[in-house]
Amino acid sequence: MQNTKEKKSLWVLPWKYPESFLIAFALFLASLGIEFITGTTVPKISWPANLVSIALLANLSLLLYLLSKKRAVFKWFYSVPASIAGITLFVVPSLLLALIPQKPSDSLFFLYDVTSSWTYTIGIVFFLIILGTVTIKRITKLSKRNVGFFLNHFGLWLCIASAHLGAGDIQKLNMYLEEGKTTWYGIENGNSTEELNFAIKLRDFSIEEYPAKIAFVDNKTREIINQNNKPLMIDPNKGLQFNYKDYDFKIEKLLMSSAPVLNRFEPVLGMGATQSTMITKSYNGMVDTFWISSPSILYHQVMYSIDSSTIMLMTEPEAKRFLSEITVYEKAGAVYDTIIEVNKPIKISGWKIYQTSYDETMGRWSTKSILELVKDPWLPSVYLGFFLLIAGTFYLIWTGKRKEEV
Repeated sequence: MQNTKEKKSLWVLPWKYPESFLIAFALFLASLGIEFITGTTVPKISWPANLVSIALLANLSLLLYLLSKKRAVFKWFYSVPASIAGITLFVVPSLLLALIPQKPSDSLFFLYDVTSSWTYTIGIVFFLIILGTVTIKRITKLSKRNVGFFLNHFGLWLCIASAHLGAGDIQKLNMYLEEGKTTWYGIENGNSTEELNFAIKLRDFSIEEYPAKIAFVDNKTREIINQNNKPLMIDPNKGLQFNYKDYDFKIEKLLMSSAPVLNRFEPVLGMGATQSTMITKSYNGMVDTFWISSPSILYHQVMYSIDSSTIMLMTEPEAKRFLSEITVYEKAGAVYDTIIEVNKPIKISGWKIYQTSYDETMGRWSTKSILELVKDPWLPSVYLGFFLLIAGTFYLIWTGKRKEEV
């Protein structure tokens, strides 16, 4: 007698993977429909609407769990198929965010502005509802393993909910400083100003530059020549010898701060000083000595024609390190001096402040500094969620090892 397993009809409880992925796909299509019909991104919500939204999501998960005690259909929300479908609906837009460069667009937000798209938001909401329901189910049955599970899953829930729904409270301002002047406001979106609870005085702005590179440029196209699929450029050092075609070159002098004097360069420290180098060229026993220099705000770039097709020059120096020496005046009365530089932000009155730019037309002689001010009040909540997630993971590992030892 052949034993055949009866095939379950679609939408007959309990719902399994086919129903779960159909629900996820329906939500995906609905999100695309909203996006194309409205032609807009998801409006950002701010305090206290985002706190209310987080509370509603948590209570909805609790309600679904309580309803599962009376109706079997609600048990689907903490089933494995529902969890996999929820993860998929959340992960797919997240992968698009990682794979496709994000840029401003008037359409196709789910591709080019993922975090503001309906697809991403609906995916996150669905995932948070599923994750919240699963977490509540586990914590109602206390055990050592369930404590770790709760910490791990609630931490993930808190981290994602705070990061996404708290995004509307993030503020970004630019502050433009001038040496000797005090500024107490930031500029948002290039126009509106916001008065701050502190002021900053720029005492000095300074830049440390890399040595300008020596480059070989095509005389016709004025583009740097490629050699082995790389731009043909050399980092100069005194005494360095190199060759190009049949010519031999040697760097005789390298001046990091200089100015032209007749047909040569001499060391100076004044404004507009440029980098320069003296080079000898040897060819068939003939020697030629010449100077080249990088451009500056006062002096033109000095170049040298190697032959009819090639020019040698020094590129514009790149900034190695630039920083602002500032005095901070807080409304509470505190006054102190500090330094802010690239990749070393400081915190003032709840704001994280980054050194971002300067007056590039003046180069290292700039007397202006541009700072970016960022305030994210939900960041501590994101950090707490991340900490709980890690703590739960280590707890589960630890209890698993204890069980093996026993």
